[in-house]
Amino acid sequence: MVMSYTRRAFRGASISLVFAILASLVAYGTRILLARNLSLQEYGLFYAVFNFVIFFLFFRDLGLGQALVKYIAEYRVNKKYQDIATSIKSVITFQVLSSLFFAAIFWIFADKLASSYFQIDSAALILRFLIVYVIFSILFIISKNIFQGFQRMVLYSSVELIKNLLVLGLVFLFFTQGFSLFSPVFAFALVSPILFLLYVPFVFNTFNLLHYKVKHFKTHTKKLFSFGVPVFATAVGGKIIGYLDTLFLTYFSSLSEVGIYNVVLPSALVFLFFSKAISSILFPLSSELWIKKENKRLSQGISLLHKYSFILMAPVISTVILFSPFLLELLFGKNYVAGTLSLQILLLGVPLYVVASMNNNLLSGIGKPKLVTLIILLSATLNILANIVLIPSYGIEGAAVATSLSYLFMLLFSTGLVSRNLKISFPWKNWGSLVIPLLILASVAFVTINIFQISPIFQFILVFIFSSIAFIVTLLILRVISLEELRRHLRRI
Repeated sequence: MVMSYTRRAFRGASISLVFAILASLVAYGTRILLARNLSLQEYGLFYAVFNFVIFFLFFRDLGLGQALVKYIAEYRVNKKYQDIATSIKSVITFQVLSSLFFAAIFWIFADKLASSYFQIDSAALILRFLIVYVIFSILFIISKNIFQGFQRMVLYSSVELIKNLLVLGLVFLFFTQGFSLFSPVFAFALVSPILFLLYVPFVFNTFNLLHYKVKHFKTHTKKLFSFGVPVFATAVGGKIIGYLDTLFLTYFSSLSEVGIYNVVLPSALVFLFFSKAISSILFPLSSELWIKKENKRLSQGISLLHKYSFILMAPVISTVILFSPFLLELLFGKNYVAGTLSLQILLLGVPLYVVASMNNNLLSGIGKPKLVTLIILLSATLNILANIVLIPSYGIEGAAVATSLSYLFMLLFSTGLVSRNLKISFPWKNWGSLVIPLLILASVAFVTINIFQISPIFQFILVFIFSSIAFIVTLLILRVISLEELRRHLRRI
């Protein structure tokens, strides 16, 4: 039984990891395409409006998607298929109604927002076109929830990749037709209905909700909201903090700084593919294990994640920090090199959020969504206060510091709550044991840069290889990890 759960978790996480990496790379490619074809101000304008829309759509969801995943997994164990159908229909009903509500608000206030907040008239037209995305996006999002709840990980993981490929292709097509600034606008407006048409057959193949009548609609709706409203913070926690930065930069700073920040923030958050992969399987699996009272396995699993997450991320993130100026200029152009320091600050915070998001998903899976809400509310409050203090004086660097501080708080608070609820020790010892290996990693990286005065691309490769080897060897010498331990985990997999 231990083997089966380990294999399930590994298989699901591996599938999600591969798709998440590909999806992140494609989305990143879209940003490169936009940065290379739009002016810095146009790039900033599009993402100022788009992030504004996405931020408010977080509140459209109200955690119902995550609640649906939880209850599909739970009802599936007990073979309550009519309850699954009723829950899906309930979520669809309220999500469509909330989408129409936000669409109406954006349409009515578009001109006012353009003049007083975005301070450029063309923002109103962009906002109105994106209403199509607002209305139709809920269809493919619910499809993803159904796939995740039934643990059809290939289908679940593929949605984001296909979406990003479609956006990239549509943006390129519209650029060739001369639509300039409106190329990404039209691409995002069209991608949702296209995705829904692609995936609707797979949804009904997974679960044909038309075969079941609605029963106890009010009871199930209340149950979904009771879980969903507190848990919505789990799904959007770190994202809300990132989008808050853009909202404050739009108000306090220029569209050019918004544009630069919307290159450096996604460049840092691209490493969240690791978190997405683990969390996608951790949430439904932890829910199932908790119901079956397999607390010991849950404790073992999260302890391993606390230990190995930082180890796996350290070499690549450290290398990217050192080569940030080169990578920004190579990918986006000289205008974006000004974001180097803010990117480096954000990269220090990203590993903290990766582990924090795993904690949050586990807490939600074991039925503690209110604790996650508390974590996110306090982290977001800290972020808001830090943004108000830092952005007017320090611009994008201030926004980056505010975000990384919020991630640090989220990590410490969420880890403490997980440790208490699962009755495990706070991983101070595991994290403290990484200090010397990290210092060795940094030292080898700096020495490598100074010795090998070659092309930055080859320097990047050599630094990553040499520093990774030094890091792993130091971990083994200090017995932070052992070959026997690694072999044991591989046997389980």
